[in-house]
Amino acid sequence: MKKEIIILGDIEMGGGTLTDDFISDKALSKLIYSLCNKNIPVDLILNGDTFDFLKCPYIVNNAASYPRHITSEVSLAKFRLIYNAHTSVFEALKRFAQEKKNRIFFIVGNHDADLVHPEIQENIKLVLKSSGNIIFSFYYNEHSVHTEHGHQYDFLNKVNEEHLFLNYQGQKILNIPWVSLGLISKFMSLKEQYPMLERITPRPAMFSHHKSVEKVITRHSLMYLLKSLAYYPIRYYSDPTYTFPRELIREFYRRLKNVHWDIDEIVTVFKKKRKRKLHRNKIYIFGHVHKRHLEQHGAITIIHPDTWRDEYFLDTQTRQLTSKSKRYVRIMVERDQSLRWELIDIRPSRSILHFDDVIRDEQKYVRVAAQEEGYEAKAL
Repeated sequence: MKKEIIILGDIEMGGGTLTDDFISDKALSKLIYSLCNKNIPVDLILNGDTFDFLKCPYIVNNAASYPRHITSEVSLAKFRLIYNAHTSVFEALKRFAQEKKNRIFFIVGNHDADLVHPEIQENIKLVLKSSGNIIFSFYYNEHSVHTEHGHQYDFLNKVNEEHLFLNYQGQKILNIPWVSLGLISKFMSLKEQYPMLERITPRPAMFSHHKSVEKVITRHSLMYLLKSLAYYPIRYYSDPTYTFPRELIREFYRRLKNVHWDIDEIVTVFKKKRKRKLHRNKIYIFGHVHKRHLEQHGAITIIHPDTWRDEYFLDTQTRQLTSKSKRYVRIMVERDQSLRWELIDIRPSRSILHFDDVIRDEQKYVRVAAQEEGYEAKAL
């Protein structure tokens, strides 16, 4: 039987606040609606970081926080914000899921580890008014196609799939990496202060043109590392989220020394770990690393489609910021199980920005970007 497989990832839908980097609701909804009336089954694979729970605030009585103890209650409150901020995308997903021959795979990433909460899974199924064709997993592995987010090959962001939860004071909380805990508890104030800078690539070039921010991030990172080693484990000795994994010291020091706050290449690690098993599939697709990557070795193809969140490429000569394309992978599974694939670009109609203008008033250009994409969020 013929089938179509659509893979995209790193959408990073947030709560519609300054920390929400996804504004392409119209483009994404249009893509999903275009898949609804196919005469063949479609597997829609949202390949990790579909939601940005990490940078989504937890709001109680109009007070926002980023708690490190992530219970199902916290995750559900964040999901409600995400749903209200991006309702049009959920409506498109709901329409797609009405066709029972179609399936939606929510692959777990490092920004949406909250998806492992059974309560979140049930809530998503309720919102989409479907259950049997909504699947949550760390992997998709069918028709000689393997997809996963990729954070399991990233030393700083991988999770223990056999130990997804911790018990703390009688509550079940997410067991997320030390780096993620640091992000939500120590660095979100910086994200709120500099909402556009994290969207600019390549990071080394951005930092070279904004030394003051580089110094702030390096200082915060060093203090967090030192406190994680010598203060937090004593001050919060009964709190498992403050247990520092000693094997991270060398890696974190390397990044601090080199001012390296980007994600390392994961394909190299993957190929090394899976060297003897690569022949089991023909196409491998990853996310996590926000860039386009394509390589082929004989019958094996490895693809990074890139991110769907709002990102820009910085031209170091002109200091201009150009909005990046959105990409997804389309795979046709023929009746004889042969595969045809293509990497499809969706080019947004956006203005070219200037780096110096953006750093003078980042909140202004967050709103400018949203308006040009036709996205409206009350929080912006």
